Amino acid sequence: MQEKQLCALLGAGSIGGLIDNPQSSNIASHAHALSQHPLCELVAIVEPNAQNQQEFIKRWGKVKVYSDFEALLAHEKIDVLIIATPTHYHASLLQKALHVKSIKTILCEKPFVSNHTELESLQNAILRSDKKILINLMREYDPSFMLLAEKIKSDLFGKALHFQGIFTKGLLHNGIHMLGIISQFFGDITQIQPLHVKKSNDDLSGDFELTCKDTKGLLHCLENPPYSAFELSIWFENGKIEIREGGNKIEILKKVASSLYEGYFSLIHQETLPNTLNSYALHSLEFALKSDDVVCKKILQRHISLHEKIFETINKENL
Repeated sequence: MQEKQLCALLGAGSIGGLIDNPQSSNIASHAHALSQHPLCELVAIVEPNAQNQQEFIKRWGKVKVYSDFEALLAHEKIDVLIIATPTHYHASLLQKALHVKSIKTILCEKPFVSNHTELESLQNAILRSDKKILINLMREYDPSFMLLAEKIKSDLFGKALHFQGIFTKGLLHNGIHMLGIISQFFGDITQIQPLHVKKSNDDLSGDFELTCKDTKGLLHCLENPPYSAFELSIWFENGKIEIREGGNKIEILKKVASSLYEGYFSLIHQETLPNTLNSYALHSLEFALKSDDVVCKKILQRHISLHEKIFETINKENL
């Protein structure tokens, strides 16, 4: 019988535990995921905001509360660390966590760090570490997205012809999710070419051309709409994939001979994949716990490379 994993959560705000509650049908917060995993026990949180502390305990029950990471480490032995603080704290928290022997698994929210300087200072130590470290690009750990990636890589749809995506909240903040699944489907992204972009709060919105090993596509980041958007369409020789509603709806279309015009072909609906993204926080946690070091390291290297590409793109626009 496997032992319980002692878990700590750094940051008890929205994604930490206040975006949902125990009665929610979706499992969106880390607290909800930890409460649902049979091998996890949340023993402590680090949260300096008193209002967040109170609301967290009201929703998820009594846990030990610390105002900083050092205080937690002085009193607790932790196996699993989840970092859900504002991004500008990530680098310093990761640096400290790397030196804590008991911590075996780290799941860090995106963006991984705030800028290229922080990434450079951490990269070697992170990749040399014997800890399992993952960035929470949650769609990549979702069963339906993993199934879709397998279908694409099996050449089921033939050659990828083009993709087109749209998202909100900036190239770094939310675009990293889009780049993550595109690289999951098609391998390393070799170039991000800004076309018409606007800088805001150390991030970029606008139009970008992406080049992967075997295909190219276009992305558009809406600047400041009063809603969230995340959609991706991919055209193949033998069909099309449509990802809608943030990934909650994945449809596969297939190429068929036209019933109207001889020698012509069209696309019709073939399959809608199960919506498993409604439990994304639990899937991310489960993936981090069950995957081996080699798998986690390979994913981490790819995600760090994506952050590098994004920071290079942002820095060029600053010149």
